[in-house]
Amino acid sequence: MHFPLHFMTTMLALVLSYNPQLIYSTGFQLSVAAVFGILLLTKPLKSLLEHTLLRTLQSPRAQLSNLISVSLAAQLATSPIVASTFEEVSIVGVLTNLIAVPLSGPILILGLLGSLAGNIHSLLAYPINACNGFLVTILIQTAQGASSLPFASVTTPGVPLLLVGLFYAGCIPPILAGCVFPTERTTL
Repeated sequence: MHFPLHFMTTMLALVLSYNPQLIYSTGFQLSVAAVFGILLLTKPLKSLLEHTLLRTLQSPRAQLSNLISVSLAAQLATSPIVASTFEEVSIVGVLTNLIAVPLSGPILILGLLGSLAGNIHSLLAYPINACNGFLVTILIQTAQGASSLPFASVTTPGVPLLLVGLFYAGCIPPILAGCVFPTERTTL
C-alpha cells in the first residue's frame, strides 16, 4: 500500500512541478482524486462491505466486494469535484461501474492489439476491432441506459470549495482506521 501511494505522490509532484497550471484542470483533478480514492479508500470500504452488506455471500464475496469498493472509492473521491464543477452527481455510477470496470480491461487490450495489428496491415485489425466494437457498444449502452433513469443523478448547485475541502478532511478518519487497525485478526 505504501509504495503505490509514494509513487503517486512523487509522480504528482513531478507533473505539477513541470506544469503547475494542471491544478486548475478538472480532468486532472478528477484523475488524481480517483487514483488517490482507490489507493486510500478501497481497503476501508472493502472491509465495511464484507462485514456488513456482503456477509451472507460466500464464494463471490471477495470479488464482488473488491469490485464495489474500488468503484465506490473512485466515485466518493471524485464526487466533490464533480458536484462543484458540473453541479450534478451520479447516483447510479457505482452500479454502472460493476459492468464498466470489467469491460474496460479487455477494451483497452483489444484496442492496443488492434492498433498494433493495424500497423502491420489494416485487414488484420478488422476482426480485433469488431470484437472491441461489440464491447464498447455494451459499455455505451450501459452508460446511456443508466443515465436515462429518473434517479440517475442529483443536482448540486452552488457547492462551495469549503464544503469540498471538508469532505476530503472527513475521509481522513476511515483512511487512518484502515491503516492503523488490521482487518484480519489473529487468534491465539
